[in-house]
Amino acid sequence: MSSLPSTKKDDKYANKLLELNTQEDIPELWRGTPIEALIMAQNMGWPIVPGEHPQMLIVTCIEYRYTPPIPRMYAYMIRRASGRLVGSEFSVGFVLSQGVKHLVLVGHNDCGMVKVPEKGAAVVEALTAQGWNRTLSEQFVRHYTLKHKIVDELGALEAEYLRLGHLFPKLVIAPLFVNLYDSKLYLPKFYLEHKQPTHDHVPDDDVFKLIW
Repeated sequence: MSSLPSTKKDDKYANKLLELNTQEDIPELWRGTPIEALIMAQNMGWPIVPGEHPQMLIVTCIEYRYTPPIPRMYAYMIRRASGRLVGSEFSVGFVLSQGVKHLVLVGHNDCGMVKVPEKGAAVVEALTAQGWNRTLSEQFVRHYTLKHKIVDELGALEAEYLRLGHLFPKLVIAPLFVNLYDSKLYLPKFYLEHKQPTHDHVPDDDVFKLIW
């Protein structure tokens, strides 16, 4: 059990998350899919049975306090700081080429990327201890702090969900939020407010804007 408070007791997440305690709580679009299987395994202890082919792509943070309850040979997984896929879009394309049709995007509370600016000095020291030039280390940290920092975990999850939805409109994308207190998955309420794009063609200019 984590020493973190439950999201239920944290004003930061008040009225922004829906519990997923039963099969009926899961959005209809996800029922009968690998997304449902993940939720039921994580929240209800149901077993996941691997098949002959990868079932989905799970994208989450580098966070060491969370590991999805999946068997080997079941899902592709990408871990990136704050769980955002900027710079890894080719990996999504590869996964799609393998027949995967579902992507789960998992955010979490107490994300270190919210605290990146205050951790910058420690990162500089860690790099210089590896033999990096201090000035180069400072420039590197300054640059990537701007790229990786987030202000709010749910806000970052929502923005990435919308970005990926525009880039991959035929991919079923599920934004979920894990509570590190008890490893339960929640449904962000913003999911109910947004409709994933269903157009067949993504304008070339939009692709480049959304990737860079």
